[in-house]
Amino acid sequence: MNAIPFERLFSMSAFEALKGLRQQQVLNPELSLSDLTRIAVRLDPDIASLDLEAASDLAEILPHTPVEVHGSIFYRTCIEAVILHRQPIWAKIMTMGRQKFTSKLARDEQQCFREAGLLDDPPTVEIIKWWDRVTGQVRLAGEQVRLERARVAEKLSLDREVERLNVLGIDRKPKWIAIEDNTAGYDVLSYDPGSTEPTNRLIEVKSTIASPLRFILTRHEWEQACRFGSSYHFHIWNLQSQPPSLFERTVADVAPHIPTDNEKGTWKTAEIPVGSN
Repeated sequence: MNAIPFERLFSMSAFEALKGLRQQQVLNPELSLSDLTRIAVRLDPDIASLDLEAASDLAEILPHTPVEVHGSIFYRTCIEAVILHRQPIWAKIMTMGRQKFTSKLARDEQQCFREAGLLDDPPTVEIIKWWDRVTGQVRLAGEQVRLERARVAEKLSLDREVERLNVLGIDRKPKWIAIEDNTAGYDVLSYDPGSTEPTNRLIEVKSTIASPLRFILTRHEWEQACRFGSSYHFHIWNLQSQPPSLFERTVADVAPHIPTDNEKGTWKTAEIPVGSN
C-alpha cells in the first residue's frame, strides 16, 4: 500500500471518493478496485476531482465487509479506521474530552468530525458510544506502544549486563525477570562481584522519550528499591537518541525526588527527573 500522507487519508475528499467506490462495489461485488474506479468515474465525472488514490489506500484499511455508504455513519467508519490504523499524534488527546480535543484539530480535520455528526450538540447515545469506543481503543493502542518500548529498553539492559559480566569475569547470565514475574518490582537480575561469590544486582528498567528526560516510578517499585538498598539500580534509557543512551541511578540518587505522604493521602506514582550523566 502506498504511503499516502495522513492529511490526505483523513480528508472528506478521500472519504467521499471511497463512498462512491463502495456504492459501485455493492452493485458489482466481483470487480476489482481499479475496475470500480473506472466505472465510478465514467458514471460520475465529478468523482475524478476527489482523492481516488487516497481512497484506494483507505479501502485497504476499512473492513472488507459491506458498510453503510449513506450519511454520517460511513464517515464515522472512515474516521475510526484511519485513527486506529495510523495513530495520529493528536489521537492521544482524545481522552481530554470532545470539545477540548476538537479545538486542537486543524479546520479540515474538524470538518471530517462535523460531517460524521460526531460534533452534534447534544450528542446522541450512538455518538457517545462511538467516542467511548474509539477513545478506549486509542488508550489500548497507547498501552501497547508503551509496552513495546519497555521491552526494547529491557532488552538493551539485558544485553548491556551480558557485556558487563563478561568484562568482570562473572560466569553468570543476567535474567529477564519482567518476562517471568511482572510483580517482582525489578526487571533484570544481574550480578556484582562479591567477597566469595557474585552478589545480586537488581535492575529496574525505564524507557523515556520525554523532554526534559524523566520517568515514572510506582510506589511498589520504590518500596522494593528501599528494601534492597544498594543492590537496587535504575536503568533509564533515552529512546529518542540514536543509539539509545543509558542513564544509571542508585536508590540514593532517586530518593530526593520521592514525594511524602500526608494526612490527605498517599502517593502512588511519581515523576522522576533524570538530569544529566
